[in-house]
Amino acid sequence: MTLTVKLPEPIERKLDAHCRQHHVTKSEVVTRVLAQYLALQAPKRTPYELALKHGIIGCVSGGARNIGRDHSRLIKEKLRAKHPG
Repeated sequence: MTLTVKLPEPIERKLDAHCRQHHVTKSEVVTRVLAQYLALQAPKRTPYELALKHGIIGCVSGGARNIGRDHSRLIKEKLRAKHPG
């Protein structure tokens, strides 16, 4: 999709300088910024929805016995494994 955007002169100059310095196109910058903006605007998931999505809710038969006691650590490990960084 092609999109035309009217930018104030100061923003256009800063965008040009940024693109030259980082060797990216204006389209790349705008696409990344829009993706971040839209992600922030998305409805937030509840803790229950997140736990369900990551498979940390449910019954376990024959699994480790420390799940109840160590649930915080196990949840953090699971989330870090899915989203390193």
